[in-house]
Amino acid sequence: MGSYLSYPYARPEQLSHGYIIATYIIYGTDCGSILRKAGNFAVGQTIGTWVPVPGISEEMIEKYQGRIISLYPVEAENEQFFVLRLAFPQEHINGSFTMMMTAMVGNDVSTALRTKLIDIEFCGGADAAFGGPKQGIEELRKLTKAYDRPVVLNMIKPCTGFTPEVGAKLFYEVALGGVDLIKDDELLGSPTYSSVSQRVLLYNKAAESAFEETGKRTVYMVNISGSPKKMRENAKAAIEAGAKAALINFVFGGLDALAEICEEFGDHLFIMAHYAGVGVMNSDRSGIANNVYIGLLPRIAGAHAIMTMHPVSSDPAAKFDYYKTIQAQRMPLGKIRPSVTAVGGGVTPINQAEIQKDLGNDIIIGVGGAIQGHPLGTTTGARTVMTAVEAVSKGISLAAAAEECEGLKAALQIWS
Repeated sequence: MGSYLSYPYARPEQLSHGYIIATYIIYGTDCGSILRKAGNFAVGQTIGTWVPVPGISEEMIEKYQGRIISLYPVEAENEQFFVLRLAFPQEHINGSFTMMMTAMVGNDVSTALRTKLIDIEFCGGADAAFGGPKQGIEELRKLTKAYDRPVVLNMIKPCTGFTPEVGAKLFYEVALGGVDLIKDDELLGSPTYSSVSQRVLLYNKAAESAFEETGKRTVYMVNISGSPKKMRENAKAAIEAGAKAALINFVFGGLDALAEICEEFGDHLFIMAHYAGVGVMNSDRSGIANNVYIGLLPRIAGAHAIMTMHPVSSDPAAKFDYYKTIQAQRMPLGKIRPSVTAVGGGVTPINQAEIQKDLGNDIIIGVGGAIQGHPLGTTTGARTVMTAVEAVSKGISLAAAAEECEGLKAALQIWS
């Protein structure tokens, strides 16, 4: 079997039961020490520590010790780093995101490596511990009555500081423009001056008023974020008040909390996960890559949709990261359904054409300031976005559509 510290190395064919495989980039070490350090890491993150300790049996090693299944050096710009693939027995994790992330990136200082987690894979049925989304694009289209084009979402601006009565007026102005979904900003939870239940009641009344004028019923997505207990209370209050959709800030709210809310309320609420705060989880040389943290993890936790930052077109690295993140949200993964990609962040009636070209129609396009900040007013801003989305979906150029839409003509002049 080899020594205690060399045993963590194994061929993938030797994995006899369910494992979750983490792929890392390792920085700050060299070929002279990486084999020992990686071995210590595999042991220290599963059953032991940096030196042999009493009480570790051969059975524990066989069943519960992590396994290094590949380790490769990479040379780049006079620097050496390593790509490590480490298999964690699923028994340690047992469907818990807290324990999975503690094992994978909660490095014990005695066995720590300078790592960036860049991918997670499942083998031997390990994915069966995660339920994934209960709803997807089909259910969202049925809810919003939006077919043959992207679903259009607006984020109410300003973000916070107003009463439900004021918010309902803001909602109404946008709803008159025909958008499909209107959500709270991620900064608005359930403050003392604006409870979840109050907003749902008043915003739904505003939606009905707009429906009476336009024939289009806009769906309100209420932010239920908070502590795990508060999120559950908010979810119940929202459903009792008539909500059909909800938003959860999952980065700081917690993946296990997201999973529990999705499991308990996912049949009644279409739930979007928001990435607010993910920047502190992901840096150039540490943390967790976006394709893992806002791609794969909220999907397997059960989020029906995941808010995803639209990148600056001139930044190839940001575009690559964006595509990898969306792949993680949508690629086949056993019985786990895809999450709906929701693209937001600086989106206007102009650049959504690029979004549709890249991602197709089965997405959510989130537009905030370009609606409330449209020079011809909020309602015109909403109608402008709808005109642009529908035109692109039908293969009509924005220039041609602008000939019959003053709002789009103005948008082309401002944002082109």
